Amino acid sequence: MKYRNRIFAITFLGAALALVQGCNSSEDETSTVGNWTRTTPFKGRPRSGAIAFTIGDKAFVGLGYDGDEYLPDFYVYDVNSGYWESQQSFPGILRERAVAFSINGKGYVGLGYNRDLDEEELADFWEYDPAAQEGAQWKQVASFEGTARYNAIGFALGARGYVGTGYDGDNYNSDFWSYDPVSNDWEEIKSYPGEKIEGGLAFVIGSKAYICTGRNNGLHTNDFWEFDPETINWTKRTPDDEEAYYDDFKLAVQRHDAVALTINNKAYLTGGIAASGAVVRTVYEFDPSSLAWDERTSFEGSARSMAVAFVIGNDAFVGTGQNGTSRFDDLWQFKPDELYDEND
Repeated sequence: MKYRNRIFAITFLGAALALVQGCNSSEDETSTVGNWTRTTPFKGRPRSGAIAFTIGDKAFVGLGYDGDEYLPDFYVYDVNSGYWESQQSFPGILRERAVAFSINGKGYVGLGYNRDLDEEELADFWEYDPAAQEGAQWKQVASFEGTARYNAIGFALGARGYVGTGYDGDNYNSDFWSYDPVSNDWEEIKSYPGEKIEGGLAFVIGSKAYICTGRNNGLHTNDFWEFDPETINWTKRTPDDEEAYYDDFKLAVQRHDAVALTINNKAYLTGGIAASGAVVRTVYEFDPSSLAWDERTSFEGSARSMAVAFVIGNDAFVGTGQNGTSRFDDLWQFKPDELYDEND
């Protein structure tokens, strides 16, 4: 009897191992699409909470916090040459966790946080014009008309910028505002209909913006909304829990301080802090044509939150950021249609 029990145990163990190996094989297959390559490091000091925007075939990155100081420096990255060059430093109040976007060849930076000030949350806004004469690229524009805040969401669609959500020191917010750079005016529009959040993100695909991730009172949400600037309407895109991709969707959006990349009409979310409290490297793809979510190859750098992400043409990049007390100055390029190559 003991001998038979030993045979049964060995047989059961072998079956269990085969099952586990089969599951792992399946997970490997779903996560081998997408490849990360380390490229030219960011020129400035390691930092988190920096800002980034693109104009033409160049990306502009700067500001943020290095753990001791707020940083005014500002740089441009030329994807064709792979070089970083110093630009005029930011002349306003130094900050981290601001919002940034670009419209018609100019960048816009505003809001944010500076713990060294009596009023830690900020509402001022600045315009950056790379074509202006040397030393005059920055100028202050109309301040945001909502409450001063940080960890808000900002994006551009067409000729207008949009800013909303965030934390103002007292409240989590859901209000949303539109900025017209021609008239230099802010206009309040329909509020974000999801949970009041901070640390969320937006990405733009075609003529629509999508908002997800973030947290309220320490809890992450499953909210996912589409914004149409033509009608100023919001459409809920949270999938039904019976959808095959619902579990991937939850893992994708239940995080804060993450980043998003839009390439070939698909979005890719990575980084941030998950509901478990862990800083994560996982990557999830969203396809608006099917509304499906799929896991892709995880980010191959150190796990991080409060990074920057930008896309120039079909070239997508993630860099800087923070994990605990460590801050980063590396830059990684993501190629979503390549198979994973561990030697890159």
